[in-house]
Amino acid sequence: MGEATDYFENHRHKLRFPWSLYHRPIVQAFEAALGRSGGPEVLNVGAGPFFELSRVDARGRRLTVCDIDARAVELAKKLHGQHLFGADTVAPGAPLPYADDRFDLVVAMEVVEHLTEPLPWLRELVRVARPGGEILLTTPNYASASLVAIENTALELVARSHGFTRKTIHPTKFDAASLTALMAEAGATRIEIGTLSFGWVLVARAKKA
Repeated sequence: MGEATDYFENHRHKLRFPWSLYHRPIVQAFEAALGRSGGPEVLNVGAGPFFELSRVDARGRRLTVCDIDARAVELAKKLHGQHLFGADTVAPGAPLPYADDRFDLVVAMEVVEHLTEPLPWLRELVRVARPGGEILLTTPNYASASLVAIENTALELVARSHGFTRKTIHPTKFDAASLTALMAEAGATRIEIGTLSFGWVLVARAKKA
């Protein structure tokens, strides 16, 4: 993903209050997508340690996770190994190590904003989804003035207290129109964009033709 900032420890905070105000609706959107999935094969791209798994009903699903951070993948295997069908470390910018048309549901929660060139990455998500499968993305909504204000003030102060800065971690910032355009260019169809978490989060649902 080409990200200079190392905030691996930040994963541990996102499901705790007050961070859960932002992240809990994302987890709920993920669980809803699991329920809609027409088959068992699920891929979580940029999964981190996948702490979200403990908060959802994933029975009957074959879950595969991948991330560029080997520490995150190893922690995901340690926490959820018996529930994971696969867990892979991938190189930044490299193709995903999965066959075409494999997954019934492809999810990337709060990942696309970290990419300087998101189009090739998103084309990979579409490639590995099966025809008719769902692609679910979430990303901060930079059309939200309150999100931008909070990110530039309170969240930046908290980030610095944890040893990183937010100023470089989101090189690609989206609103609904730019996210829709990107997904369409990547080959996704039937794109639906909504908001979560007081309007701070964009949630995109799309299909592979």
